[in-house]
Amino acid sequence: MKQVISSLRKIMVVFLVGFMFLLGQAFSFVNIAQADVTTPEGIYYKGVPEGQNDNQVRNAQSKLKGAADNIREKLNLDEDTPRATKEFLKDAKDRVGGAVGNQSTESREGYYQNPPSKQLRDRT
Repeated sequence: MKQVISSLRKIMVVFLVGFMFLLGQAFSFVNIAQADVTTPEGIYYKGVPEGQNDNQVRNAQSKLKGAADNIREKLNLDEDTPRATKEFLKDAKDRVGGAVGNQSTESREGYYQNPPSKQLRDRT
């Protein structure tokens, strides 16, 4: 008998705790935090008024411009290419041009070409 009462008491405590939790959720007036939409796709689907859309686009553009300026500064993209690099690239182009120019493309078959003796229509 004591075991039945003990188990009923446990069940009642669990039920009351659950009921109080649900009752507290139903009558609480806490504002739920919502994230602001920052992407153009999110703005389109959310239906934000035009003025707010322009403001968010300007914010995104300014952040991207700052990131691009940072990258340009870190990689020294505004500076002229060093003379040694230009000479190296010129030599490499000359070597490649010479190697390609020495091969006659008319006499050799390419990697992806079929030999003239074996056309696709002739294979059966």
